[in-house]
Amino acid sequence: MASSTRTRDKKELDPEEIMKRKFRAKCRFRAVARMVMANYYWMIEAAEQYEGVEDVKRRVAQAVRGKAKKKRLLAITDKALLNKPNSERTDEEKKYIYRIIGGLKCFKKYPNHVKKKLAAVTYFKYYSPNRVIVRQHHEAHALYFIVTGDVIVSQSVFDELLQQYVQVDIGIMHAGDMFGEVSLLHNIRRTATCTTAGHCELLAVMKEDFKNVLQASVQKQWDEVRRAMSAFTYFDALDEVARREGCIVAKMKSYNTNDIILGDGCGIPNFVYFILSGQCQMIETVQVTVTHRLGHTYYTLYDPFVPKEESEQDIDVKYFNAYKEKVKEMQQLSQELPEVMRASSKRLESIMKFSDVKHHSSSTKKHSLTTSDTTAPSGTADTSSAMRSSMEADLSSPGEQRSPSRSVLLLAPSEHRESVRFSVQHQLRPKNLRTYFMQVCRFYPGSTFGFGENMRDRRIIALTPVDCMLLPKMWLLQRNTANIWSRIQHFLEKKIPTKRQLFREFVSARRWQEFRDQLVGDIVARSKTVNLTSVHDVPYSIRMEEMLDI
Repeated sequence: MASSTRTRDKKELDPEEIMKRKFRAKCRFRAVARMVMANYYWMIEAAEQYEGVEDVKRRVAQAVRGKAKKKRLLAITDKALLNKPNSERTDEEKKYIYRIIGGLKCFKKYPNHVKKKLAAVTYFKYYSPNRVIVRQHHEAHALYFIVTGDVIVSQSVFDELLQQYVQVDIGIMHAGDMFGEVSLLHNIRRTATCTTAGHCELLAVMKEDFKNVLQASVQKQWDEVRRAMSAFTYFDALDEVARREGCIVAKMKSYNTNDIILGDGCGIPNFVYFILSGQCQMIETVQVTVTHRLGHTYYTLYDPFVPKEESEQDIDVKYFNAYKEKVKEMQQLSQELPEVMRASSKRLESIMKFSDVKHHSSSTKKHSLTTSDTTAPSGTADTSSAMRSSMEADLSSPGEQRSPSRSVLLLAPSEHRESVRFSVQHQLRPKNLRTYFMQVCRFYPGSTFGFGENMRDRRIIALTPVDCMLLPKMWLLQRNTANIWSRIQHFLEKKIPTKRQLFREFVSARRWQEFRDQLVGDIVARSKTVNLTSVHDVPYSIRMEEMLDI
């Protein structure tokens, strides 16, 4: 009875309806296949493989020892859990997600109550290489956090020369960065295009969830950067769009006392630092050789990169003596010139004689060949060899001078020749070399650095807790209103003393210290009073300050 009803239903269905069902089933199957292919990369999780299957002891030893696995931020079970809809997640699953995202780099800056809310609304997204995640001028639907991989940010800019829009790369974002918040925060279209550079794993927060969970935190960070930019008059000429771009690319950094802000491999390259609060100092390493002669101390700057100063005597030897030697060479050459001309004329006459003799011998040879067929060819060879020997005798007569351009064989060719290896010997450091650390300058709130000034043997250290705003140097140079950033760089290069100036200050300070100690010693020696004060009566803090060379 049931089979008869099924056949009756199939017969009653319209053929067009059957075709539509088949087409929908085919489309669903293709969609599932595409989804599996798109997510096949992150779904792969290599299982442990044991060598020596037959040997049980070996398998047990490998299982106990364990295998070095590549550390993964998210396991396959975590990704599957993050793909579940928000309404289907249990409280236990939300707590587990909270523990997972709490350790990720991109969520460390948020407080715990925000992380708990993010555990319920965060979704996992995977994009293969060269995939566009966000396209410029499109509507915004989500905010993205990069877990693994790199994302290239580009913008479409109108080129005045080509008279068309070209795609220009702005920068690259790495794991821990966030993008897509500008459009959601200001309710505008996308301001840039974000493309994956490789396999990328992201965590996405949808638009409605962003308003309920993250908008307050992101707005607070945004306002902090805007206040920092408004504290400097350099950004007064920027319009609203440029300020928004500055808030996007800006970084806020805080440093503790004695932290190295820039130098010695620390700091972010190609970024300009703007000090918001605190004080920092620039310290330079100066190497000095100390020598003692006749009761006096002499200091010499040791730096292979700094050229030696030229005195008046060095200038006279380098320039005027060289000119005198050049004049002597010209006079000697003018004296030798007539002799060379005379030798060359004689050589020319001998060559002309040889050409006449050769022409005469060739005509005689032709005449002898036409008149008689019994002439032996050896006679001509003897004649030509004799002529050649006479020519060589004329050219190399003992009374003549050889031309300086005559080629001379310096080294006979050889198939087996030993190779010669050259080694570069580095300059040995002097034994009496001492290293001192000197303070170059200080930076206060409102100061800026990182425009490309010389940082060799220099580093910038925080004297107090310091807060800085960092902006990319390329972004600033693109908005170089009234050439302000180039002028600041020129000002820093002129005002910050060089290594030679620091060395002169070091020598003058040492001379003053020696004079002061000698003067005090003379005054104390002339006085007849008994002084029972010793160095142990001086507090340690004062002695430590006097020992410092900074």
